[in-house]
Amino acid sequence: MRLKIGGEIVETIKWLSVTDRHTKMYLDKRLEPLGLNSSQHMFVLMICEEPGLSQEKMFSSFYLHPSNITRAIAALEKQGFLIRQPNPADKRTCCLIPTDKAKETYPKIKEIVQSWYDIVLEGFTVEEKRLLDRLVRRTGQALLDIMREEARENKF
Repeated sequence: MRLKIGGEIVETIKWLSVTDRHTKMYLDKRLEPLGLNSSQHMFVLMICEEPGLSQEKMFSSFYLHPSNITRAIAALEKQGFLIRQPNPADKRTCCLIPTDKAKETYPKIKEIVQSWYDIVLEGFTVEEKRLLDRLVRRTGQALLDIMREEARENKF
């Protein structure tokens, strides 16, 4: 199905943008007392859930440019949320270890994220929530595939 520009396509892009912007605003406001923001909380969650994971695992999990992840990890280390330790299997890489501060903050971050989810999807049925999840993941995966292909072809 091909829609005319100016109609539903623009509306979809607009609402994706609104959702992204307001999600970040909500998370920033609630994470601020913890010393975190909407760009950092995912890293703390992942490090707490997988203590000792490598920085390279972050690259493949978050689909961000490696320099952005490196900066975020450096900031979290400076703020006392994690410790970088040399990876015994590969001395060129580091393992990321959560600190006590991260472990204490972890349940609060999960509570904030759950609160956002509950507020935003209030009134949705379980089936609608599952469908939204599948469609958002499918959309994201399609975009990743396109960007990877364009990068291979040096178009982007």
